[in-house]
Amino acid sequence: MPVLTHRFSGPRGLHDFRRTVRQSLVSQAVETRDPAGFRARLSTADIGPARLVSVTVGALHARQTGQRSPGGVFLLLSTKADGRIRHRFGVEPVVPGRLVVVPGGESFEVDYPAAAKLLFVGLPPALVEARYAALDAAISSAPLDPAGRALGRQLPHLMTAVGATEDAARRRNLASVFATVLDLLLDGTLGDTRGRPLLALRIAAERLVEDHLTEPDLSVSWLAGRLAVSVRQLHRAFADNGHAHGPAGYIRLRRLQACARELVGSPVSAAELAYRYQFASASHFGAAFRAHFGSSPGRWRAEVAADGHGRDSAAAQL
Repeated sequence: MPVLTHRFSGPRGLHDFRRTVRQSLVSQAVETRDPAGFRARLSTADIGPARLVSVTVGALHARQTGQRSPGGVFLLLSTKADGRIRHRFGVEPVVPGRLVVVPGGESFEVDYPAAAKLLFVGLPPALVEARYAALDAAISSAPLDPAGRALGRQLPHLMTAVGATEDAARRRNLASVFATVLDLLLDGTLGDTRGRPLLALRIAAERLVEDHLTEPDLSVSWLAGRLAVSVRQLHRAFADNGHAHGPAGYIRLRRLQACARELVGSPVSAAELAYRYQFASASHFGAAFRAHFGSSPGRWRAEVAADGHGRDSAAAQL
């Protein structure tokens, strides 16, 4: 199949660009301050089970609300950009020389304040499950070393080569080369992404925590029972690869972060949040919140409301 290239301009082009992005990558809301001046170019090519998507676009903002379900992953490499992607654990820079990993079920907001040139590598659910399960966690990023940068520069050439041939055997060979380049790039940037059962266990535990934050039964022993492992094994999974929190600490962290988001986005009281997220009392919740965020729940809400930029600093802690 040849490389498919689409060019977009103006308000109608923005409409078509949104639809093409949904079909090529993930469903997301794309906005721009100047629809009349909108210009973009998007090229796609399938290589083996993966998809390469090259995008050149002007300043824009995009938002996705995730479905919290396992699925595919896309990798983002910037050729020219100075953007950022905000997600539930913080903010990642989208700049040249950095790899961003975005699981399909994760929520995010991304801003490109100026023109950007980007390359996406879309990995479908079956490939992620079979080969790259470690990538299906939270959104993350890491700098590329010199070898990683050199490998990343090969991906557009492989995209062009795949589009230039209709020979099935040659396309299979190119897909094999692509898989090798991708493995080398990921291993050199993120470490071994395959054959890590403890990491898979931690990812499964994190997903359960995320789906049951307000439930009173949520605990380390409850997680272990649902996952059919021992409490000791669950602790090992969170300790593997230097994870910053044990399972109990992770539950507490995610509940505090959920409370912080609700304080910013709704008029709910601290007492209501303490009850909803299973803190022993409003005072217990307030002490835990101050210990983590450095201010009381009320002060946190007031500071973010008073300063529009406060939302960015808040996001960096969530």
